[in-house]
Amino acid sequence: MRLTTGILASALTAATILGGVPAAQATPPLSKKPAPTFTTTIKEGRKAVRTALKETKATSASVALVSGDKVVWSETFGRGKTAGKKPSPRAMYGVGSVGKTVTAIAVMQLVDAGKVSLDAPVVRYIPDFRMASPQYRQITVRMLLNHSAGLPGTDYADGITYKPVTSYVDRLLVGLRTSRLKTTPGAMNVYCNDCYTLAGLVVERVSGMPFTDYVAKKILDPLGMKHSTYLTSMPLPSNVAPVVRKGKADPLQVPNILAAGGMLSTSDDMARLAMIFTGDGVVGGKRILSSAAVQQMGTDQTTTTLQAAAPSSFRYGLGWDSVADPALKSAGIRGWTKGGDLVQYHAAFMVAPDNGLAVVVEGAGLTFNSGSAETIGGTVLLNALVESGAVKKMPKQISTDPPAKDRPTKKQLRRITGTYLAQGLTQKVTEGEGRTLSLWRLSDGKWVRQPGRYVHRGNGRFWATKNPGQSITSVAAWDRRYLVSRAVGGTGTYRSSMTIGQNVRPGGKLTPAWRNRVGSTWLLANEDPSSVFWSIGDPPAVEIAAVPGLSGYLLAQGALVALVPFDAMTSDTSGSMFVEVPLMMGRDMYDFDFSQSGGQEYLRFSSSVLKSAATVASLSAGSNPVAIGAEGYVEWYRVPTASTLTISGQKHWKLFDKKLLPRDSGDGATSTAQAPEGAYLAVFGPAGSTATVTVG
Repeated sequence: MRLTTGILASALTAATILGGVPAAQATPPLSKKPAPTFTTTIKEGRKAVRTALKETKATSASVALVSGDKVVWSETFGRGKTAGKKPSPRAMYGVGSVGKTVTAIAVMQLVDAGKVSLDAPVVRYIPDFRMASPQYRQITVRMLLNHSAGLPGTDYADGITYKPVTSYVDRLLVGLRTSRLKTTPGAMNVYCNDCYTLAGLVVERVSGMPFTDYVAKKILDPLGMKHSTYLTSMPLPSNVAPVVRKGKADPLQVPNILAAGGMLSTSDDMARLAMIFTGDGVVGGKRILSSAAVQQMGTDQTTTTLQAAAPSSFRYGLGWDSVADPALKSAGIRGWTKGGDLVQYHAAFMVAPDNGLAVVVEGAGLTFNSGSAETIGGTVLLNALVESGAVKKMPKQISTDPPAKDRPTKKQLRRITGTYLAQGLTQKVTEGEGRTLSLWRLSDGKWVRQPGRYVHRGNGRFWATKNPGQSITSVAAWDRRYLVSRAVGGTGTYRSSMTIGQNVRPGGKLTPAWRNRVGSTWLLANEDPSSVFWSIGDPPAVEIAAVPGLSGYLLAQGALVALVPFDAMTSDTSGSMFVEVPLMMGRDMYDFDFSQSGGQEYLRFSSSVLKSAATVASLSAGSNPVAIGAEGYVEWYRVPTASTLTISGQKHWKLFDKKLLPRDSGDGATSTAQAPEGAYLAVFGPAGSTATVTVG
């Protein structure tokens, strides 16, 4: 799962299901040359890790390099005294979405066994899977694995908590029943965590055992991955690589999105997993996957789907972000890559299957990310390919020098100027002096101009004057217009394109109902008290915001969402998702529904329910009875003046200041708190229970 502060069928034989898959490359004859020592690879790898740790201020990182069926280098790195000692080589890191590769392996094992068909509908295996769009019946197992199912994206509700929450999958199914599809199934690949949660449920329903038990029995145990697990219970702190800030380890966050990104592992264990792909499905004499299944996982799934621009870093396979890794492609080598990001942990899993090489990179830290890990991994693999003799020399670094200037036409300027929306990023392009362009990004409700200008060049693109090698262009596709950015990628040996926004023109005027919601705040009402969204330092709320200069469309931003655009012109009570951007920037879109119940207005999307902050009642001096309603929703109150609060009758409560930033919390039967003026109090409890808040 990639999360921000932005998480996932007729019995045919495997040969029939995997028909048309290219045959595995023949094993080359044994060479008389001595085995490479990978001395330079290790030297350059260490340098890359230490540079990344310094730049990102991460706590630690761990690396393992595989050659054939051996781990030829494994090392763990710390960042010095301020981050504490480097963790044990057996300390586990969260691998995030790299766990999707494990889920895909599990599904493909069932395909090998003739129990699952990739192109059969998901409802064959999960009969209780339903959505508001009737086309959900067209979603196949393959579409789950290649991110083309058209699901909204990620249901983050209780997705990451401080203790295991076992109800996550059931809650996801409930949320999907009232959710629409974002795109036609199979039409467009858009990154989707919920797809992999459903894929894990396919494994569970078909195998007859819990997903985690299946993975342990069929994958982890046969591979000897003794230091890998899913957090269905809390591990000993010594078994997990800590994230250290200001000399203190942060509490461990638990990813309940098990099949989409919930696994913890060591780099050595993940190296064992990589041997499935360096060994064409066989590890230590045990066949884990058929050769056909391995090759099918590595087959490009984006060749027949809608694309705005040729993908570079993302060419989805089954369980892979890319089956044409651009760093390895720059050396003429086929590479398969999967990255993973949680809040605390990040990873990269990279394989050169034809050359028997693989690398695993894991990192602990809030600003280290999968891009950092993939840059390290690409550096390691490129050097290993040179030392093993697979390539003669390292590929050249890409020049960042732009082509000659070229005066754009008025038509070219009109085509690219305008407002562009995506998940997590709202931008506009305007014309400046001398027919140059300026790029603006929306931040806290205001347009902020990005440094430099964009100048038209001879290759038809507008090149940045401040970001060497970066350029933008506008591309027409599917009766829409998209903004495409191109820049030099990780290892500096390739250029990578990314579709970063869909052009949207101003629409109609907002109705009074929607004008009243602009600037409104909505408080989490059905999130577990252990959810990270109560305590990560941001308000546990969603705000509805306008896009300056773009009428008819609004943004939802805050907890559970990361700047999600929606259409506010079709209904007074529902904001509709409408942006369709392929690959990464179109993920996690939702319909936002508003309704009245019991005299209060609620906001609902996915499985989340939020209450209007405008209707929160104020506590009075003395004793205040609290009744948790039949739905079990969190009860919210304002504290008019600075007071001492005594809370009894419930186990969990949380206190926030007037800006909704975390102030205090309690988990005892009776506890007290000092509340500042204008504070918010959230009281949790089972449906139908009561509590008392005394204000003194």
